[in-house]
Amino acid sequence: MISRSIPMVVVTVSLALVLGAGCSSDDGEKPKDSGPDISFIPDTAPSPCGTGIYPCGPYGVNIDDVTANLEFMGYSDPKEHCKEHKDKVMDTSASRRISFKEFHLGDPSCTQYKREILWVMVSAGWCTPCKNEVAKTQTEYALNQVDQRVAIVNILTETDKFEPATDAFLKKWIQAFDLTMPVAMDPSFKLGAYFDVKAVPFNMLIETKTMKIIYRETGENLPGVGAKLQSYFQGK
Repeated sequence: MISRSIPMVVVTVSLALVLGAGCSSDDGEKPKDSGPDISFIPDTAPSPCGTGIYPCGPYGVNIDDVTANLEFMGYSDPKEHCKEHKDKVMDTSASRRISFKEFHLGDPSCTQYKREILWVMVSAGWCTPCKNEVAKTQTEYALNQVDQRVAIVNILTETDKFEPATDAFLKKWIQAFDLTMPVAMDPSFKLGAYFDVKAVPFNMLIETKTMKIIYRETGENLPGVGAKLQSYFQGK
């Protein structure tokens, strides 16, 4: 674990993890990012925008672009923005809307844990590298080895049968990895603007103050995510 005297980042930056491959094949070849489908990008936010609400557009999908306020159905700790990662529990009693907006606003009553970065980790149930990535990250999350300034949401696009994610499968996914970080589903593939559905895993880092994308990559690369987090916090 990195000393608390230095900005603590994801420990996986030091792991010898070199898979780097998306799930579109098992031959170790990393799929190329076919680029965003601009037709998915809304001209305006799906909800009102402005100071104290959500940054206004124009919205985009590339580095330094402001990302639109996407919403998904999922599960999380009821006090997601108020606890250390190791203290969180998953509430699967009822699904709720999980939006990018809530990570932008945070919880005014929880000033101790200000999340400065939102890590969007996209997975599919049939994807082995996705499972590896989620398992490793959840282990570190539960041990508090992820910087407290980083919020994570794991978004599931498809089941293990290559079908759109369902609530039932989402609950199985939570149970399989004993997830305590927020998890949601994207059965209609709203994230199709950002990457090809078969190129999972996909990771994106968003600065919560501005909702600007600072990192995006297809394929399993936890060390790359960790390195970007480290450079971001050291540069502040």
